[in-house]
Amino acid sequence: MTFCADCGVLLAPGNAEECCDNCAPDGAPTVSREKGDLVSSLEGVQSTKSGHILKKDAVKWLNSLDKPNQVELKRSVLPKPAGFEGSTHETDISNIRISGDARFVETFAGLMTCLLDFEDDETRVELNLSRTKVRDTKQYTGNYALYLSVAERGS
Repeated sequence: MTFCADCGVLLAPGNAEECCDNCAPDGAPTVSREKGDLVSSLEGVQSTKSGHILKKDAVKWLNSLDKPNQVELKRSVLPKPAGFEGSTHETDISNIRISGDARFVETFAGLMTCLLDFEDDETRVELNLSRTKVRDTKQYTGNYALYLSVAERGS
């Protein structure tokens, strides 16, 4: 998978361009949805100028959601490309972060076990589970952090 060097959207396979249509005059066509293509109810929720969604709107949105089935979940995940380096924050790559005390992390991790089904010959599940430390003292807090993502396997 190739991402736009400027904005991070996923580029169509086989294109040699480094930038998408929005970032370069003759850029490659994008695989990611263009702004304005509403395929999720989340994209229709109003946000502030700084990008935040008001709590009342977020609660309304959450209450409107149905539990996804396995097919919907698998279709929603965009794996990290093999060899990808840098921050995934501004890309379409799917990541999950859960942090808190052991009971909280364990309970929510149980909801994420379906992600293990992504492990196959083409993709792998990246899983990082660790105890958290106070930055200044380096002492363990008793809390945990769990990071989950799906990544393409390298050749």
